[in-house]
Amino acid sequence: MNIDQFKDLLDYSEPSFGYNGKEYAISSPNGKFYVWAEDRPQDIDLEFESKDDLLDNWNIQGKTLREIIELIDL
Repeated sequence: MNIDQFKDLLDYSEPSFGYNGKEYAISSPNGKFYVWAEDRPQDIDLEFESKDDLLDNWNIQGKTLREIIELIDL
């Protein structure tokens, strides 16, 4: 999945996905993005203002979501 496809997906879905054997999820109530990470329970407190904020600032196993987007398993 490329960046544009993922951004489109966020318009109508709250995806969960796998990466390197761990599970992750995104929810978007009220136009903001919240995340859950199996390997980082403290991520539940993270809030992202936009899709690009989410892609550029959510770190998953040492990389941004933008860096791994083509490797995730939806």
